[in-house]
Amino acid sequence: MNKARTAIAFVAAFCFVSMPSVLADGSVWLPTPGTGTMTVSYVSQSADKMWVGKNGPNPIPFRGLDQSTITVNGSYGFSDAVSMDLSIGRSEVSPKNGGPIPLSTDGLTDAELGVTWRFLDEVVTGGVSAAVRFGAILAGNYDVGGFGPAEVMGDPNRVGAGPTAIGDGASGIELSGIVGKIFNNRIAISAELGLRNRSGNVPRETFMNLDAHLITGERLVLSAQYHIQASSGDIDIGPPPGPGAHGMHWDQFPFVAEDINRVSLGGTVVLDSIDIGLHWFKVLDGRNTAEFDAFGGTLTYNFGH
Repeated sequence: MNKARTAIAFVAAFCFVSMPSVLADGSVWLPTPGTGTMTVSYVSQSADKMWVGKNGPNPIPFRGLDQSTITVNGSYGFSDAVSMDLSIGRSEVSPKNGGPIPLSTDGLTDAELGVTWRFLDEVVTGGVSAAVRFGAILAGNYDVGGFGPAEVMGDPNRVGAGPTAIGDGASGIELSGIVGKIFNNRIAISAELGLRNRSGNVPRETFMNLDAHLITGERLVLSAQYHIQASSGDIDIGPPPGPGAHGMHWDQFPFVAEDINRVSLGGTVVLDSIDIGLHWFKVLDGRNTAEFDAFGGTLTYNFGH
């Protein structure tokens, strides 16, 4: 494998690692046909402030949340132009400062199966690489919630995750377009723009990922990403009709509009068939989302080489 192909493989291994609340990112740099990767990642994130609605003093303090997630991601190259990826994990969320509300919850995260078709290959054309990715999302088995504090306190046998739910509890599909290019076998830049649609009344999401990677040598890749998610919904956390601090309409949390602006920085060390990565994430701005700080580690096995 020449240096350019090696660089592409390094970058692609990082692109399939994401935050627990975000599904797998797409990549124009596909695994070599007959090869693939299997990644186990652990992410710990915490927040004690959040953005509520479009206006007002944000972010504001709240009880706080802690979340830890273990995810298994895999990718496999079927041909020079087609690859498949999959992801599934388990997550646990709990109130940061104790207390019965909000409730702790855990379960399997949403699973996703994706297929990427690359219709332009920079190694062949000398221009950019371009691809489209289709993903199918299967809702996890976590509790979405639906009981207010008065109901829970009145009957300890009734549980509802409410704001600590791991996800929206709805299956769906997503479609994205991706472009990217490696410059001088050292710097790789890519952009992904996509649309995610879930069942029921869960708002539609438009998302964008801007990625940059510095290939410092055969053993180390440094990476940065800026992620934007915009929701089509119009329900905010707060007084009715939205779910609020008074315990009303907790079952509406999956229908809340959630916008996210997030940055991440990290590095991956390549050791023959094993890659080891460390990554940091921070939510910079948003709507109805927590100001999460997160740290994560990844262990990737490259097979078929």
